[in-house]
Amino acid sequence: MKTVFKSLKHRSHDGDAHCCADGISRILYPGILIESQDAEEAAYFCGCRAARATHPCPKCLVSHSGLHDIFGNFTLRTPSNMRAALAKVSSAKTKAEKQRILVKYGLHDISVCLLLSSLDLH
Repeated sequence: MKTVFKSLKHRSHDGDAHCCADGISRILYPGILIESQDAEEAAYFCGCRAARATHPCPKCLVSHSGLHDIFGNFTLRTPSNMRAALAKVSSAKTKAEKQRILVKYGLHDISVCLLLSSLDLH
């Protein structure tokens, strides 16, 4: 790893001039981003409602009343399942219907485009 990242050491501290696609030269500082989350941050990141939700788990759709059932078989929060849920939300005609669907899946009413783009990162 030391050999691989050796060329970035100086650039990450002092920056490196780079001509961007818009023709403007900028000083860039390369680095490696690390995402570290506790349960509350993980829930926010995936758009689910967290501990007080009807479906509090960020990995599956277990109901709050079924959290004790450790051997249960619950629908997973996969990218395709959540896309389908958000498609239902976007096609709902009333705000009350949208809210009912969001609660059913334990989701927040956040920008559908933002959540759909984050689901593509699997």
